[in-house]
Amino acid sequence: MNIAKKMLVAVTLLAASASYAPVTAQEANPETSAIVMIVDFEGIMREASAPQDIRKQVEERRNGYQQEIEKRQQELREEDQKIAQQRTLLSAEVLQQKRQEFQQKVAEFQKFAQARNKVLDESLNEARVAFQKKLIEIIADVAEERSATLVLHKSQVILHANAMDASKEVFDRVNAAMPTFTVQFKEAS
Repeated sequence: MNIAKKMLVAVTLLAASASYAPVTAQEANPETSAIVMIVDFEGIMREASAPQDIRKQVEERRNGYQQEIEKRQQELREEDQKIAQQRTLLSAEVLQQKRQEFQQKVAEFQKFAQARNKVLDESLNEARVAFQKKLIEIIADVAEERSATLVLHKSQVILHANAMDASKEVFDRVNAAMPTFTVQFKEAS
């Protein structure tokens, strides 16, 4: 940018700032003024007792699935070893048949493992959505009590007055309303 353009920008900014006059609450149009409330949504989602309970239940279920998957993997490895040991004893047709049956078992195992992961993902997602719904209801209640007309995520705000931050109040209410959460795992039979 050349010097003339820099000067033009500086003069424009100076003129704009000189004409700026802050509006006081009395002068503000009530239809356009906002009472702001700030909530640490992500922090509550991370630290509240119900989401922690959700994560714990999902992790316990994941560990159970992992043990079951490892057991089935071991069984498949052992079966593969048996087939390999029998290759000199069996005819080519019988060996081919055993290999096909084994590949079918491997494919079934893969579907089983994928289904378990899907159960975990869907259950976790549904639980989070249900918790978020309750959290938003509580935020709306607090906003109504404070007559707030604008609610912002704390992560979107650089500076704010401490009185605007309702995170602690929302956190306490959500923990009181939902101290635990039962995750529904929808497993196929």
